[in-house]
Amino acid sequence: MEVALQRLRSLFEAFGGGAYTIGEAMSITQHSAQAAQLARAAGERDAAVVAALFHDVGHLLGFEAGLPAEMDGCGFEAHDSSGGAFLTQLGFEEDVGWLAAQHVRAKRYRVAVDPAYANKLSEASKTTLRFQGGPMSPAEVAACDADPRWPEALRLRSYDEGAKEEEPYKGFSIDAIFEEYMPAIERTFSPKKTTTTTTTRPYVLSAEQLRKWDEDGFLVVRRPDPSLTAERLGEMAEFLATVDREAYPMCLVHRERPLNGGPPQICRVENFCKHEPRWRDLCLGLVQDLVSQVTRRPAVLFKDKINFKGPGGGGFLCHQDATAYATDKLATRHVSALVAVDAATVENGALQISPGRHNEGIFPNDRGVVRDDVDLDFSHVLVDPGDVVLFDSYLPHKSDANTTDTWRRSAFLTFNSADEGDFHEAYYAKKAEVIQQGAISINLDFGGTIVPDE
Repeated sequence: MEVALQRLRSLFEAFGGGAYTIGEAMSITQHSAQAAQLARAAGERDAAVVAALFHDVGHLLGFEAGLPAEMDGCGFEAHDSSGGAFLTQLGFEEDVGWLAAQHVRAKRYRVAVDPAYANKLSEASKTTLRFQGGPMSPAEVAACDADPRWPEALRLRSYDEGAKEEEPYKGFSIDAIFEEYMPAIERTFSPKKTTTTTTTRPYVLSAEQLRKWDEDGFLVVRRPDPSLTAERLGEMAEFLATVDREAYPMCLVHRERPLNGGPPQICRVENFCKHEPRWRDLCLGLVQDLVSQVTRRPAVLFKDKINFKGPGGGGFLCHQDATAYATDKLATRHVSALVAVDAATVENGALQISPGRHNEGIFPNDRGVVRDDVDLDFSHVLVDPGDVVLFDSYLPHKSDANTTDTWRRSAFLTFNSADEGDFHEAYYAKKAEVIQQGAISINLDFGGTIVPDE
């Protein structure tokens, strides 16, 4: 349950405030808390109170995924069904998810059986009704009337519509709201569900995030594990920067000559996740599971590295990772996960990607470097420590040199589908041939100057 609560709390903290609106005068957090208060005051059971509290979580999921607001700026059309499914996925009892998913249908029902009800709707609710199908048909009304659960869903709709007073919860903290409803939350969380694969996941991706992944070929997951602090990740990175080569002979360490004329500095360490306990736990736990979720199949580690982009550190020319992964022999598709150790900015050489260009095969290239005449638009991916960026091996990407006087460290953990086989050892056998030729990768995309290992 702790994972589910952290997931919900982070959604409200990031997207429940005034900057993310759905056409109403109050924030989603204020509206949600008022709806739960009305349900509890009316004597509703715990499942109904919790459903009222989280009935608009689908809107938060849409904002989290970075999707553009729909319904003339009043949120996301499928927020009811996606939110209900998400609550069930997290491990709440089925009644919670079902009730949360009914508030749009209940609005359509009430407008159908009582046309005057439409005049009582807020302007935002009137707007969204147009996108949600308008009044129900007689057949839809009859189907609802036949469901013994329907009266409860209708009552929740009245709490939803009544929870639009701006003042009562103004300034109310997320912590206070969760504390107030924690007993009901605990009583409606299903112990049976906590043994399933879904609810034991360290972080559950939503349908909206998966949609974003499918469309763009990349996905930013903000702080999926709050324990991955900048300090902790920095210690893990520093261990690799000074790794004992005798104790860890399998690690590949690369150095570069910085563009600012300074002395040689470390720029990459590879092949450590299966050998260093902290990196192994992160890579083969949280990160592997995130990749398995976006690919919808179990993933296995293909390669692992951390890029140390120091002051004056070189960037990477535009390339697709697929050309560097011996794709014709070592699996057909891969997903990489960037784990940010330091904040990535425009100045320190953040990753740049070309969204949505991952389904066009291999672009014309010279030794992996995409040719200049290929028309691509790029966006910087700005992240903070602990953020994870998933991206497809066919997605064109690049990065600039680090023009700051501080380091920008990022781990890149790459996976392939487990049903194609485990190629980790085979990849590094292939990589050894490249290193002997004085290159840092199979592609010739590195924009810096490698210093041969002594």
